[in-house]
This record gives sequence, structure tokens and C-alpha cells, in this order.
Amino acid sequence: IRATLLLPVLVLAGCATGDAAGPSLGRRAVEATDFREPERSGRLRAGVTQLAAELAGLRRRAEEGEAAFATLRPRADAAAARAGAEGSEAWVEAQQLLSALEAARQPSTAALARLDTLLADRLLGGQDEGTADIQALQAELGAMVETQQRAIDRVRDRISR
Repeated sequence: IRATLLLPVLVLAGCATGDAAGPSLGRRAVEATDFREPERSGRLRAGVTQLAAELAGLRRRAEEGEAAFATLRPRADAAAARAGAEGSEAWVEAQQLLSALEAARQPSTAALARLDTLLADRLLGGQDEGTADIQALQAELGAMVETQQRAIDRVRDRISR
């Protein structure tokens, strides 16, 4: 019993040091370490600048596709409303405008596909830089392409009724 009572005292005594002043409050080696982000290399900055330029170009292409689409859409809607029986002249005209509408949005869909590739390449390459910008533009162009698809589906449905 006496040994079990002395055990905690001996353990605590082993933790004590002969220095009654306590631990040093001096600067430790880890406190001298600089944890700031290192300067980016010129190559990395150039890559970010190149990505920004490519994203701006993709946005421009998609907007050009949207403008072409918006120009044709009223004509396609009107032709779909007039479309007669399958094979009639009005039906053929509506089909042609539907095809033109689908072709007009090609720059938008191509830009979105390129964004998918850019994002996949960055993620597979372990590069985080620029992924947020790619994803933001991807969401924006994705919404644009989805709206275009809904319009095309409505025209197609009106022609086939």
C-alpha cells in the first residue's frame, strides 16, 4: 500500500526540474520561421495571366454565340408557330431555322466544353490556382447554354405538334 501511495509522488518528482524559475520565455526556433506564402515565380504568374486571357476569350466567344442565338430565336419561334404538316414548306422552313438556331449557339457550347477541359486539366495536375475563376465562368456559361437548350426544345416541340 505504501508503494502505491509513493508512486504518484515519484512520477511528479520526475517531471520537476531544478530550475524554480519555470520554462524559458525566450524566442523559440519555430517562432523565427516565416509562414507567409512564398513569392510566386514568373512562370506561375504568366500562367495565371494566360488563364485569365483565355477565360476572357471564352466569355467573348460564348457571348457572340448568345448574340447570334438571340437574333435567330424570334424568327425560329415564329416559323415554329406557322409550321404546318410534316413536309410542308412552312414545316421545312421551321426545321431550317431550328438547325440555324442550334448552329448559332455552337460558340457557347464550345466555350463551355473548353472550360470543362481546363478545369479537368488543372485538377488532375494538382493546380488550384484559377480553378475558382474557371468554375465561376463555367456556372455562368452553363446557365446560358441551358437557357438556349430550353428555347430549342420549345421550338422543336412546337414544330412537331
